[in-house]
Amino acid sequence: MSSQRVKLTKSFIDQLELVPSIYRDSELIGFAVRVNVNYKSYIVEKKVLGKTVRSTIGLHGNITLVQAREIAREKLLLMSQGINPNEEKRKRIVEEDERINTEKQKPTVKAAFDNYLNLKSLKPRTVQDYIIVRDKYLADWHNFKLDEVSGKMIQEKHAELSQRSKAQANMAMRVFSAIYNFSVEHYLGEDDQPLLVPYNPTKTLSARKVWNKIKRRKTYINEDQLSDWIRAIFEYQDRGQALETNRDFILTLILTGFRRDECESLPWSSIDLKYGTITSIDPKNAEPHMLPMGEFLLELMKKRRRNIQSEFVFPSAKSQSGHIVNISKVRSKINDLCAVKFTFHDLRRTFGSIAEGLDYGHYTIKRLLNHKKDSDDNDMTSEYIQVSDKRLYEAMNEIEDIVLKHYKAEFIEKLKQQ
Repeated sequence: MSSQRVKLTKSFIDQLELVPSIYRDSELIGFAVRVNVNYKSYIVEKKVLGKTVRSTIGLHGNITLVQAREIAREKLLLMSQGINPNEEKRKRIVEEDERINTEKQKPTVKAAFDNYLNLKSLKPRTVQDYIIVRDKYLADWHNFKLDEVSGKMIQEKHAELSQRSKAQANMAMRVFSAIYNFSVEHYLGEDDQPLLVPYNPTKTLSARKVWNKIKRRKTYINEDQLSDWIRAIFEYQDRGQALETNRDFILTLILTGFRRDECESLPWSSIDLKYGTITSIDPKNAEPHMLPMGEFLLELMKKRRRNIQSEFVFPSAKSQSGHIVNISKVRSKINDLCAVKFTFHDLRRTFGSIAEGLDYGHYTIKRLLNHKKDSDDNDMTSEYIQVSDKRLYEAMNEIEDIVLKHYKAEFIEKLKQQ
């Protein structure tokens, strides 16, 4: 291959035949055109740390001579500083390959949701909420990489969802935030570092102070409404409910203060008829919450145990779970019967309101409501005080007296006969 030094111009390079040669520029030392049998390319040559290095700039025709000269000057400057442009290029290729590989490993929004749901132990209701967020609210994000969701996208989606429901908009963004935080820790590269950008984009909602302000429900059944409400409960006739499961479930809610979902799935293993206790598992801390049953509730459970073979206290032949699930239609019918509108959680608040009004000590009330500490979180005394079952039993009976009124004695006798 011949080698010559000439003044390189476009017209000179264009007329060169495709015979292997190198034509070195007489003006920019180190810059040259290399001719092969199929193409012409711009190159630079220079010694780097005592070793001659040749680096390709680009093909003639793909870049202009002016562009090639400019790139040559930059490369020659680096080479004069001991930097090999070929090694830099290989390094960039490796880095780009790693970047592409990392991008491939990053989960999409949908994949991150699916992974979270597979690995986390969640209550059925929570799973339903997450699926709604994934498939309804964030369906148009499914194919985005999780960290491609920007703060602007979060703001726009939150504003869009807020037009329908402010509470659901907040819920959707909090769910996404939980998925993102979990995924940052879960998806790691070979260096054990997060593949995802660690910054959670939902923080923009706090920074801009645009979270929707939702008034917490504080409704409950007032004592002056209880007479109408309890009469409607006992007079309610439910077709196909010979075992009075729906009625007994609602009565259990208001007489224990349990949450709807934990009461729905209550197994007989949580009912001790010998010692008269009922136990639920607090979904917030997974700790058992045991209460002595009042006189009425104990007879109610004895009646159900005599007539039910299922593992659940409140069974259902129609549900896949084997127990009743969110009997909202029954609640609506009772609402119509007595004109006292209530939700299932209102019954928990009603139990709490009645308990707070009893003439018992502070720690007895806390045990009834399963409150671990005061809201200021400085109540260390509660760790050492044990409330007797006798005091709790007395309180549970007083709550029954207030809720059931004259029905209590009447129905205790009826329950014993069933």
